[in-house]
Amino acid sequence: MTMTTERRRPRTGRFIAWTLLAGFAGGLVDLVYFSAKAEIEGGSPIHTMKAIAGFWLGKAAASGGLETAALGLATHFGLATIMAFVYGVATSMMPAVRHRPFVSGPIYGLILYAVMYLGVLPLRWPSIFPRFDGWTLLVLDGLVHIGVGTAIALVFSEKAREDARI
Repeated sequence: MTMTTERRRPRTGRFIAWTLLAGFAGGLVDLVYFSAKAEIEGGSPIHTMKAIAGFWLGKAAASGGLETAALGLATHFGLATIMAFVYGVATSMMPAVRHRPFVSGPIYGLILYAVMYLGVLPLRWPSIFPRFDGWTLLVLDGLVHIGVGTAIALVFSEKAREDARI
């Protein structure tokens, strides 16, 4: 039996790193979407981030400044990281899933869509969710969630791990 002098990082540290990266990737996909959507609709991404901060601050978030928007942005990426964590835990129990990120990612994205639009948003804003703004919005929001799930899955994919030699 030979001993190696190479020190290995603990598995937990690697999992945390992958989770943070996957949360950033998934959150970035959604950030680009809601920012572009806000601009197209004549709004502002800052307003959208303040609305997200409303999760913590309620109606007072609307009159907040950039610090309120920063809270919304942190909340947004915090939720994306939780989504990534759940995916990472699930794939640790089903490693074969990591080999097919373009199958598991879209499926996970649709699950995220259902959880957000049928659970999280109606719990926080029951007067406006669930809502139906037409097929275009429904399909577009669904596609974005598929993108979020796929971004998360790609980070956790076996190929990404091999490329990073982890």
